[in-house]
Amino acid sequence: MLGRFEEAILLALINVKGEATIAEIYETLAGKLRRVSFGAIYTTLDRMTEKQFVVRRKGEPLPTRGGKARYYYKITSCGRLAVIEAQSSMTALSRPGIAEPAL
Repeated sequence: MLGRFEEAILLALINVKGEATIAEIYETLAGKLRRVSFGAIYTTLDRMTEKQFVVRRKGEPLPTRGGKARYYYKITSCGRLAVIEAQSSMTALSRPGIAEPAL
């Protein structure tokens, strides 16, 4: 099961159509969500890498970054499937006629 923030990051990766850096993911999410932090994005991407929803690739060292390389993230087919399942679950729950659970 995907969390809402995980789903938002995966959707951001789908929208960039390829690989994205943390900064690109941040820019995509910052316009849509109230509060977004780089730390939350890093943590969530690490967790989704372990789940194999995302793959990470280290780029070439950049002189503008003092020789440090950027990491690039890309959604996997498992990640796409997880988004589809999460969205279809939400659609099914929002359909009229579904009985609400007794509390």
